Amino acid sequence: MRFKNSKGPLKIYAVAGTQTVLFSLDISLSNIEGKNVLGFSFERTGGGAKKLLNGSKRFASLKGTSKEKFSLVQTFFWKDYTADPGQTYHYRITAMMGNADAVTPGYTTTIQIKTEPLQEGTHAVFFNYGVTGSQAYSARFENKRVDELPAAKQKAALKMLGRELWEDGLLEFVAQAKDSSYELVGAFYELQYPGFLAALQKAKQCGVRLQLVYGAQPSQKTKNEEAITAAGLSAFCMPRTKVSQPHNKFMLLCKNGYPVEVWTGSTNITLPGIFGHSNTGHWIKDAAVAEKFYQYFNVIKNNPTVKETAVTSEAIKADTNLVRLKKGTHVFFSPRSTQNLLTHYANLIDSAKRMACMIIPFNIDDVFRDVYAKDKDHLRYILFEKAAEAKTVKSNDKDLMITGGAILKTPVEQWVKEISTKTSAAAGILYVHNKFFLIDPLERVPVVVTGSANFSKNSITNNDENTIIIKGDQRVADIYLTEYSRMFEHFWPRYLATLPTSSFSKPLDEGYTWHKDYFNKNKMGYKRKVVFNAMKDAVESGIDNA
Repeated sequence: MRFKNSKGPLKIYAVAGTQTVLFSLDISLSNIEGKNVLGFSFERTGGGAKKLLNGSKRFASLKGTSKEKFSLVQTFFWKDYTADPGQTYHYRITAMMGNADAVTPGYTTTIQIKTEPLQEGTHAVFFNYGVTGSQAYSARFENKRVDELPAAKQKAALKMLGRELWEDGLLEFVAQAKDSSYELVGAFYELQYPGFLAALQKAKQCGVRLQLVYGAQPSQKTKNEEAITAAGLSAFCMPRTKVSQPHNKFMLLCKNGYPVEVWTGSTNITLPGIFGHSNTGHWIKDAAVAEKFYQYFNVIKNNPTVKETAVTSEAIKADTNLVRLKKGTHVFFSPRSTQNLLTHYANLIDSAKRMACMIIPFNIDDVFRDVYAKDKDHLRYILFEKAAEAKTVKSNDKDLMITGGAILKTPVEQWVKEISTKTSAAAGILYVHNKFFLIDPLERVPVVVTGSANFSKNSITNNDENTIIIKGDQRVADIYLTEYSRMFEHFWPRYLATLPTSSFSKPLDEGYTWHKDYFNKNKMGYKRKVVFNAMKDAVESGIDNA
């Protein structure tokens, strides 16, 4: 949901997802220049508590004093990563003036926001934390690896890392199937996590019918079949071998013989997939969409060839100009007979007017390199799995911001690295496994592209994949944008640390110059302010007498 308080000298614009809230501040230059504004203080009330959200950077002049932990926010873009779904919060933001050891409050603004509930309408979207929650994890679990914790704390640690994706997402989807009137059908690249297989076994014992396709190429076959056999589900599972990678991760809920809901996204059913790698789960309550998945499933369960499967994929949804799609949810399956869809994706990214955000978990295809090589006057962000791949993108566009992961320093990240190597066919993935991009997410008709496919030639022409395109759903776009920002901001300082001239970790500025880039029309900070100021359908939500 989108909110604003555009009254008064200090204005605020907010976008709330389910668990992350983004804030953009604005104030005239005349109200900050020469006024000794040292930064902003963010205070939140809600959830039965009041807390400061001022970050961890400090003032060098206060080191060794009783005030050395004092902090302010020296940016016009701030985030709250500690919100809960479906909650109302009040925020007070105050411009603080003076010296670090003697600040006084100046301009103040307030805003009331409500986070998105987990379930509302057609789409429910779930993100785990995985390694992107490593800082909060380290603080809560004494900087220890998961496998070094006592059993009770291990359970709590996995609950935190899996966030709502595991219990409120995957398990709740399966739990809907309660008796013999239901059927669960699915296709999974990796189907190994005992907790999920136990949930399926429980459903079967209640009379629920099961049909499951699993990846049976050499990199998945043994581990998948060992787990399936141990769970007593072999009779209900069918191997998939006749494509390069049987890369789907979807499940359908059927009622009285008809598909009614879909679970899809990027999450493999493994320990690292659910709790380690950054992943997405997307739950769709739309029988028409579910029917398309059901058509596709009834073909791939018979293990057809790439060519045979492509006929079905294109019959369900042919290649089309994605820029001209109508509002709604559109489904594309792979493999396909040509890679033309990749060009359509690139054209869609190129059509953005204000902002484009993309995750590339593997190598970037040349068709996207060409798009990002162009100099555009709007904001573009790319998040790579690996810092090394991020550094291969060549562009003179000052409005293109790139970051990458794969910098292992904390115990939980080392744990993720080890369990990925031991249990996952995708052992090269250590951090970012999401597969989505966003086009103009703060406009009236945003576009979200998400699913299992990684936007490569192989994912279009050789793999089993599914991609959904959601056009015009602001709730979905707001959730994806807020979580994208959370992930990007997590990896950004780590990526900068790999660059030879990194200065990210400087202490807070005490010379009153920190704000200047936010008033420079050529800088990304200024342009981001403009995008948030102009976001569509934001509700005026200032708090009277706050």
